[in-house]
Amino acid sequence: MKITLLDGQVKEFKQPMTVLAIAESIAVSLKKNCIGAVINNKKIVPNGAVLSKDCKLEIITERHALYKTAINYTAKVLTTFALKTVFPEGYPMMPDDDLTEHEFSAYFKSPKGIKFEDLKKIEEIANSFIGLGYDFKYFYPGDANEAEYMKQVKADGCVNVDTKVDMNSKDYIKMPTVLVRDVIFLARNALLPSTKSLFKIELTQLSGLQLEDDASGEITYRIHGIAETSETRLNQLKAELEEIKASDHKFIAKNLEIYHLDPIIGAGLPIWLPNGAILKQEIKKYLMEKEFDYDFIQIETPVIGTSQLYKISGHWDHYREDMFAPMALPKEEMVLKPMSCPHHISVYNYKQRSYKDLPLRFAEHALQHRYESSGSLTGLERVRAMELTDSHIFVRPNQVKVEFARCFNLIQEVLATFNIKIDYLSLSLRDPKNKEKYFDDDKMWNHAEAELEEVLKEMKLDYKKMPGEAAFYGPKLDIQARTAIGHEITVSTIQLDFLLPQKFELAFINALGEKERPIMIHRGLIGTYERFIAVLLEQTKGVLPLWCAPKQVEIIPVNEELNAAYADEVWKALKQAKIRAGIDNRDERLSYKIRDAQVKKIPFQLVLGKKEQEEKTVTYRKYGSEEQITVSLTEFIKILTNKIINKTYD
Repeated sequence: MKITLLDGQVKEFKQPMTVLAIAESIAVSLKKNCIGAVINNKKIVPNGAVLSKDCKLEIITERHALYKTAINYTAKVLTTFALKTVFPEGYPMMPDDDLTEHEFSAYFKSPKGIKFEDLKKIEEIANSFIGLGYDFKYFYPGDANEAEYMKQVKADGCVNVDTKVDMNSKDYIKMPTVLVRDVIFLARNALLPSTKSLFKIELTQLSGLQLEDDASGEITYRIHGIAETSETRLNQLKAELEEIKASDHKFIAKNLEIYHLDPIIGAGLPIWLPNGAILKQEIKKYLMEKEFDYDFIQIETPVIGTSQLYKISGHWDHYREDMFAPMALPKEEMVLKPMSCPHHISVYNYKQRSYKDLPLRFAEHALQHRYESSGSLTGLERVRAMELTDSHIFVRPNQVKVEFARCFNLIQEVLATFNIKIDYLSLSLRDPKNKEKYFDDDKMWNHAEAELEEVLKEMKLDYKKMPGEAAFYGPKLDIQARTAIGHEITVSTIQLDFLLPQKFELAFINALGEKERPIMIHRGLIGTYERFIAVLLEQTKGVLPLWCAPKQVEIIPVNEELNAAYADEVWKALKQAKIRAGIDNRDERLSYKIRDAQVKKIPFQLVLGKKEQEEKTVTYRKYGSEEQITVSLTEFIKILTNKIINKTYD
């Protein structure tokens, strides 16, 4: 067995070894500090895990970036034990998203239900485990310690903390059984050496959800918490979480009154409030102007389609679990549209196309519906009803590279206008072994992936290869960003598709008068408006560019009675210039009104008093600035109009 270390060094072993034993073979001091490892750059394991085949190994110590994962996993285990103590009739559940950089979550089912008031008791018991200082001891069925350790286990002492760990797995990584006090469980992640390695666990929130793969339909409780190894680090973590909250689009959107979620309407179905509707409409106007500049043709298609349509496209086989249930009608079965590709193909196919027609660029700001699990719904970031900035481009084979580059340039230009920060570019490829998720045609896939990567190299783009992330019909380039709470999301995408033109038998007449198959490029300009606006709110912290801000100017008369007429005159002049403004005529102090306009992040505040009224001027202050500048009303309108036209970000 060959183990490749982080520095490239290769160590050979004649038999399976635990991570801890491998660490000891490197250095005795490393054994003392090793709590686990990262295997092949992705799987995190405890130091008791046994490796039996060649792999890459990265030891996790306190200095490692993933040490926080071990802290959170340890806290999650102790919280699960505490839940089992308080609710012995209940049992843990295990979704994939239980650990983040900052917090952990324990998922639990309890027939009696769990209330927010119960968290204090659960927290006290979890922290009592810390005080008692139990070590985590690893063993395997059949090894020397099994009999001794099993004697210590109480009658009901097997807690299935991690239902996704297979004890009979034939993988090259063998995960250990863990004994702590008189309880055993199967480890899924790296753990701290002892419960006393933690300083404190604090449970912060309780929510309920229905897990996607849970057929029972019963509610699963999610207990959120934070933990650290010292008081200083815990206080630092709390400060970081406050900063994250201030950057979370859900918090910002509530303050700016952007959208609303109403349970009686349905989970994941956002309602755009007046401010949100304006923001979305302004962005849409800009995007449609850019699409016009880049020769896209706008079309509109229905929000439903027949199930037969999606059976032909392949969505029914490969995407069915993310689609809403079909609607059975007397003579047909209809489905809410999860994707627009089949509809756009219909537009292409309604008449014969010539090679001279291509490239043919269809764009649609399309309403779509996808059945996301309730547990994954997150503000605007992940919803069930969305509007996608969609496009499908039909090209001749010799036009793929130019058209792909053209799409990328458009996306770059648009994202630059909003000053969106990108994390990385993902070359999303298929997993060749997964014949269920991906259409089974090796020749087609090899050709499509090679062509896409060749384009990226010619464009000299830096990208990461991400196997298993392709669409079922083809490879894609995904432009990735990170949210305030650490989620990685796709902002824009360009996808290469040889499959759907084949399935729908698309053709164009080439220069020789023969039928030839076009290639299809899928383009998501900014993804969905919902997700993009979530990213925009987070990256700007709600300080939106003037041109798309819902309210661009707040007019504040010094005296509501004496200056009301002039305030109305200024408002009408701004409206005439297509500048969105409001008058704050509340019976409040001037300082309060100015501060309130700052809290609402309105780009410009106008203060109008006796002097401004007599001289037909305005005194303005930009958001975030203490400086007050007096200019003529005409000059102020000219300044704003210039900023709006040029879409400046200052």
